[in-house]
Amino acid sequence: MITILGAGLAGLSAAYHLGDGYRVLEREAEPGGLCRSIETEGYVFDIAPHILFTRDEYARGLFTRLLEGNLLTHDRRAYIYMMGTYVKYPFEANLRPLPPEVREECIQGVVDRPSLKPGNFREWITASFGEGIARHYMVPYNEKVWKYPLEKMNTEWLGGRVPSPSVEEMRRGAEGEQDVDYGPNAQFLYPRVGGIGALPRRLSEGLNVSYGSDAVEVRPTEKGVKVTYSRGGLLRTVESDYVLSSLPLPEALKIMPDVPEDVVKAAGRLVYNSIVCVNVGVKRPGITDKHWLYFPEPHLPFNRISFPMNFSPGTTPPGRSSVIVEVTFRGERPDLGETEERVLEGLADAQLMKEGDEVDLCRSSSYRYAYVIYDLDHRRNVSTVHRYLRENRVIPIGRFGEWEYFNMDKAILSGKRAAEALKGG
Repeated sequence: MITILGAGLAGLSAAYHLGDGYRVLEREAEPGGLCRSIETEGYVFDIAPHILFTRDEYARGLFTRLLEGNLLTHDRRAYIYMMGTYVKYPFEANLRPLPPEVREECIQGVVDRPSLKPGNFREWITASFGEGIARHYMVPYNEKVWKYPLEKMNTEWLGGRVPSPSVEEMRRGAEGEQDVDYGPNAQFLYPRVGGIGALPRRLSEGLNVSYGSDAVEVRPTEKGVKVTYSRGGLLRTVESDYVLSSLPLPEALKIMPDVPEDVVKAAGRLVYNSIVCVNVGVKRPGITDKHWLYFPEPHLPFNRISFPMNFSPGTTPPGRSSVIVEVTFRGERPDLGETEERVLEGLADAQLMKEGDEVDLCRSSSYRYAYVIYDLDHRRNVSTVHRYLRENRVIPIGRFGEWEYFNMDKAILSGKRAAEALKGG
């Protein structure tokens, strides 16, 4: 028997690819983890914004097979809002809307960028894009997102995430709009009905998932792992050959007895971000035609805003607009009421809401584990924790089990890899 902790995408994928001989324990009443969606007053909001995109052929095939007949295909409409205007993403290839002196500073910065081997994320930004782009966009945006010194972040997570247009492409983008798309999400998929939660709901069909089941102890034994979990107010125990855990690494160690001090300390040094998502309904259709916007300027409280009504009309009542606002934080959670007020003020400052607009709903929620932060000691600390878990037949999977910046496709592939390794395949 294999016990899987968590019915997020990684846990569901592991179960799906194992086929039998497993049980999934999920403390929530439905599958999906951070890829769930909620329905309220005719709106469908993802609890944190997601889209479907991948360069992996298997993952794309799985998406389309599971959601056959329930998928929309979009060409990305993403922009950076700054200096009172919209700059098409990626910023460095679409400088035309900016003041002439800013455009020239950004281009000249790339020409004059230092030739050095970056030792941290801040140095990587300068070496890749020069000081102009760093000052106006890359540094302020990343400081706002990560809430962590860029000089203390490594660069191993960046592969394929950040487009890198040439100087010639930058010059063309400074002179006029380019009909060129960059990055793996230039085209993406999204469910027609049900929000992003349609994917985990479909993936979970027919799987052995015990909902409302919260693991309270994972105890290694001579022959395997004994898992104790709470369900319906009762404690139950299952003997397992292996455990596949998608729990955040610090949380997984908390329910294991007698963890060595060096492993506990390594887990305590892992760095991550938390997030508040504010869902807003506006009694006016089409407040924007964009899919999502980035906000580098510090006077606005949010770093990114997504517009579900432009992902699928099935997410939003007729005559309305829907908005998901992301505000990252580290440490103590900010007051949600105050955050909602700041967000509504910010939407007006960013010209997304006009005088006279009526708010249909405004509701917020927070999530402690949102983004893995790759600090300079990331690999050493993760390796220490992983080694201990694997020695005790606990196999980490998913974004916070593997402690990697996984998108949805990578989370699914993480569960698949673990299942196939246990099956000997």
